[in-house]
Amino acid sequence: MADKFKMEEEVARLLGQLLKPGSAVSPAPEPAVRNLCDAIDLSSGNVATEPATARAGPEEDTQGDANPSKPKPGDAPRSKPNTPSNTPGAEPKPPAPSRPAAHASDSGSGSEQGRTEGDGDSGSDLDSDSDRSEQDSDRSECPSDPEELADRTVELEARLGRARSAWGDEDERTLSVLFKVLDALVAQYELNRMDKLFEEFFDICAKVRGKWYLKAIQSRAFCCFKQYRFREALQLFKEQEALMGPSAPLCENIGHVCSSLSEYDDAERYFRLATRLLPGGRRNSKNSGGVYLGLGLLLDRRDRTREALPVLYQSLEQYKESCYLTGKFVESSLVAKAHMSIGHAHERVDELAQAEENMRSAVGIFERTVGYSSPLVAGALFALGKVRNKQEALVDASVHLARALGLEVIKDAFHIRTVWEVLEEIKAVHEKELMRMPTHTAADLVSTFGPHERVIGKLLGRVEAMQLDAKEPDTTAVLRKTCGEMLLLGGHDEQAETQLQAAVRMLRGFSHCDCSRLVAQCDDLLVVAAERLRPRREQGF
Repeated sequence: MADKFKMEEEVARLLGQLLKPGSAVSPAPEPAVRNLCDAIDLSSGNVATEPATARAGPEEDTQGDANPSKPKPGDAPRSKPNTPSNTPGAEPKPPAPSRPAAHASDSGSGSEQGRTEGDGDSGSDLDSDSDRSEQDSDRSECPSDPEELADRTVELEARLGRARSAWGDEDERTLSVLFKVLDALVAQYELNRMDKLFEEFFDICAKVRGKWYLKAIQSRAFCCFKQYRFREALQLFKEQEALMGPSAPLCENIGHVCSSLSEYDDAERYFRLATRLLPGGRRNSKNSGGVYLGLGLLLDRRDRTREALPVLYQSLEQYKESCYLTGKFVESSLVAKAHMSIGHAHERVDELAQAEENMRSAVGIFERTVGYSSPLVAGALFALGKVRNKQEALVDASVHLARALGLEVIKDAFHIRTVWEVLEEIKAVHEKELMRMPTHTAADLVSTFGPHERVIGKLLGRVEAMQLDAKEPDTTAVLRKTCGEMLLLGGHDEQAETQLQAAVRMLRGFSHCDCSRLVAQCDDLLVVAAERLRPRREQGF
């Protein structure tokens, strides 16, 4: 009995070491070394390879119209383009993995943000209605209520199946239904289902050419953007520009993508061109809001946050005005995206009360307009949870972060770097909670960390299914280490041992940076896991 008591004391001591301030932060590698999740220092805000998802990006996908008479790059801008088109919105971006952790699908593109924090919810995202002359009627069939939209999508997919059987895949009537389906899917972030349709129809649209190929390019670009495949999105938008010339919404979309890739000079050039091509009038307030948003985010990313804030607030006002375009108020997720960008900017200058206020507004609007399980809600909850942690409102932070983690794990555009950052933030909040206790026991650790076991299991299942150990080894290695730590703290010793052993194998295989300290931390925790498991194993369990 004395030996068992002594062992439990040793376990509690070793686990307690994990909760010492700063213990979750590993030393930065040599300056030349990239990734290992940017040396694991989540407060450093290192620039990831490509996009700056934390703050900007396109989100209501804009489409330019297919009018061949639009000006070519370098032509004098016209005061009024021939056809009105839609513009990109504002959507948060996810955190960007560094080079070694870049998405496999992003052949050669970086990750998502120039600045790694808060990107999942405040950037801008493209706007997908471009040919309004034709699409206004289509959009009237697309409900704004999330449940109605889901039901409508089922109906449209059934219509598409009947159209294919009756008229064939190349018939214009079939293609018209196809793009209604794609519009409905992109609004719900059903990106995997979109990919399947592109596999079947993209080459058909390229063969038919005309407006159908332009629609296919644009729709695929929006999908790529939402999947953090920014380089592919940029190539597609540039192809669209070459085919139809510049328009205000198209230039705005290209600006958002360039900004996400940290190509700020190109981004500014396209945003400025968008302002020249943008006609005036209330009908274009949505497009104006997107341009203001892009310029504000650009200033923020260039560390000119104080200058950015008035521009971002102007974007918010423009988006609010666009809610009345039909003559009655229709709530828009673009308003929430502007709130998120403003919230991130206030957070950067340590105005946490204003940051919290804007982020709470965004969460509510997202829930009402895109549904409780949307990736936009996940990003907004993550950002709000981090702000609440900074405000030392730990219980509230835990609630928001736990919900964000659950949503990040199930979304189509699974982003491992974002998931890892959410886990680390949850761990940091729980560490603070435990450190506030006069003393904490092994039971306190289990009750605090144990409930996360189920969602961690889902997360690891996606890592395996997507073969991310091979595609993003840096990020996956540190993710497995974090999962092992949380599982061990939660009393799930066998699962913890498995993850820590996997992390050690991967870390020891890296030659681009010194991982010896990370390996040593894993080894110490493996000792704890082995001691806990020894009695059961000695009894043959």
